[in-house]
Amino acid sequence: PCARRLQVFTMVKGKAFRKQWKEARKPLNRRASSRIKSRNTKTFEQRQKEKLEMEQVKQKAKDLLDTRKEVRKARAKKREAKQRRKEENEIKSGKFEVIKKTDKIRKWHKNAKKTLMKMAPEQIERLMKGNRAEL
Repeated sequence: PCARRLQVFTMVKGKAFRKQWKEARKPLNRRASSRIKSRNTKTFEQRQKEKLEMEQVKQKAKDLLDTRKEVRKARAKKREAKQRRKEENEIKSGKFEVIKKTDKIRKWHKNAKKTLMKMAPEQIERLMKGNRAEL
């Protein structure tokens, strides 16, 4: 195996194995004048025009994004309000009782504690007006 490697390296030293397509692309065999291309420069007015067009495109894209954001915010607000109303109506329509003696709550199991809702006295009053529940 080692002899083959050495043989390959010694053979590559010559010009016999150079690839023609690679050699053609190398800049060595060309004149400098053919290598250096003059750039097609744009005039100041053209550059300004392109700049203005790009700014307009960016502004349009920004406007579209802003309108999408506003629509999303409005939808989210609506969804939130609907969820709140749904929860309130669920509480109003459901059966509930006001617990005044809270001593035994700590002995309840976990799922029972999860169903317990803590409310401010004003909320309880509002519920009692809307739905006459037994105490």
